[in-house]
Amino acid sequence: MQQILIVIVLVVILIACSRTSSAPISFLSRTYRLGSFNRKQNATWEYVTGGETVENWTTLLTIVDRPDANTPPELDRLAEGIVSTYKSHGGQILLAKTMRDKSGAPFNYLIAAFEEPAKQRFEVNFVKIALGKKNAYILLYDARVGDPQDYKTKGKDFLDEHSAEIGHFLENADLPDLSTLPRAEF
Repeated sequence: MQQILIVIVLVVILIACSRTSSAPISFLSRTYRLGSFNRKQNATWEYVTGGETVENWTTLLTIVDRPDANTPPELDRLAEGIVSTYKSHGGQILLAKTMRDKSGAPFNYLIAAFEEPAKQRFEVNFVKIALGKKNAYILLYDARVGDPQDYKTKGKDFLDEHSAEIGHFLENADLPDLSTLPRAEF
């Protein structure tokens, strides 16, 4: 009985450690901590800031591991699929293009927006789709921008003021080694 109790305590400690073992990410003068991990389709890590959670975030950083894409043509098909998915769910594609990072490696970049009039806000997704060391990954910065008086102007102002710095961050982001990130769902 005592051995079973010890094993249970060790499992609880390991689960707690796996939830917090990911290093925080700093961006736009904010520190993001790992808020969730799931592998519904692909391994996905969501980072939140402050007292926010993955249920109530205003800004969110997400990393998605995509082992199904390993070559530039597969990367392009992945990006086309993401654009199609956004469009089929009511997203407005504001920008979609292929770019090159400092090393000359190509990546796909897009900005999509979802208008949510009932909540008087936009959800804006800045998305980088690139090949990593082993396979493709998707890096997203999502922001919910709203204003009960005039959310459309607030959304436009947000894009005008922050698109360049968000794009620069995504282009130059140093991702953690995905194999070292926690894999226990929470």
